[in-house]
Amino acid sequence: MRIDSILKERRTLSFEVFPPKQEHDQDLSGIRRTLSALTAVSPDFVSVTYGAGGQNRPRALDIAEIVLSLAMTPLSHLTAVGYTQKDTERVTDALSGLGVENVLALRGDVPAEMKFPQDPWVDFRYALDLAEFIAPKRFCLGGAAYPEKHPESPDAAWDVEVMLRKERKGVSFFITQLFFDNAVFFKFRDKCREAGLRAPIIAGIMPIFKAQQIRRIVEISGCSVPEKLETILDRYGGNDAAMENAGSDYAASQITELWNGGVEGIHLYTMNKSRQVLDIVARSGLRR
Repeated sequence: MRIDSILKERRTLSFEVFPPKQEHDQDLSGIRRTLSALTAVSPDFVSVTYGAGGQNRPRALDIAEIVLSLAMTPLSHLTAVGYTQKDTERVTDALSGLGVENVLALRGDVPAEMKFPQDPWVDFRYALDLAEFIAPKRFCLGGAAYPEKHPESPDAAWDVEVMLRKERKGVSFFITQLFFDNAVFFKFRDKCREAGLRAPIIAGIMPIFKAQQIRRIVEISGCSVPEKLETILDRYGGNDAAMENAGSDYAASQITELWNGGVEGIHLYTMNKSRQVLDIVARSGLRR
């Protein structure tokens, strides 16, 4: 089903999974179990990412097929980096052949250690270029949003302008990067609406299960850590079980506040941890 059609009917709950390393899950039975468990809360869609620089593309296609086999709606990631137009044609043809109707068009990052046979930006410099190329293929297109500004943008207003351009090129919904301060999201959403953006903005939530992992993600993404969360990290960071419990509570509270504030969707970055994520959904009360 097309995600833009779902969003016209209701607010959404969705998940993101990623292809596990082949040595850890050679036959994808592990990720199949994860996805099977997630069906318990009837997610509106499941996004399927892959490694930086386009690594694991074939496994990402396999996982999209598993999502379909479990009667769920897949959202397949596609990046500008490392792709030529011919590559993109092949991948979108393969997605169409599987029955995938939704694509998240992203710029992607170039890993420092990766070597490409050509310039990694040879055909698509930005996600906007990729979205424009894919749009005539009649996929439902999603795009990324940055509540705290893209690291390479001159300012937040520029990010909103880029979103407006993407919307004009056919992007029909946006999913945000992770954030831990809901006030930041609501302020960002208001700016988008004031600028004339009409597409739904789905909030991307990253659960906190280990303090060290989150601190590394924060360092890379540049997102802010509110005082309440900093206190939790300091208090429970040395105890994995306590950190997981406190982090799950924090994510559930975030989700509840966002939902009560009228958010158009919640997208949980699962890190392929179905048990913990289902617990967060239960704590938030979104699926009773």
